[in-house]
Amino acid sequence: MIESFIEGRLRLRSSLLGDKELVAFLSERLLAIDGVTKAEVNPRTRGLLLEYDRARFPLERVKRAAPLLERMAEVEKLPTGERGAALLSLLEEMKERLTD
Repeated sequence: MIESFIEGRLRLRSSLLGDKELVAFLSERLLAIDGVTKAEVNPRTRGLLLEYDRARFPLERVKRAAPLLERMAEVEKLPTGERGAALLSLLEEMKERLTD
């Protein structure tokens, strides 16, 4: 799931990122998190480039949120109709972990 990481930048891969509806939903929700500066999805490669303000999200906070990104693999296995709600739940939990 997490393909690469340097402070301020994270690249993910997931089969979920090939679904245009979920991509729009995910990008919108990620950009709504204060401090996220970029959430660029490439549906062709099923990759997500996420950039964030390192001053707002020190490494320790990012580490708390990282396991949630890995849980996206579980969401991939859900029926299509259940994926949106599961992603929303993960994103809300991520937001809490990043902003505490």
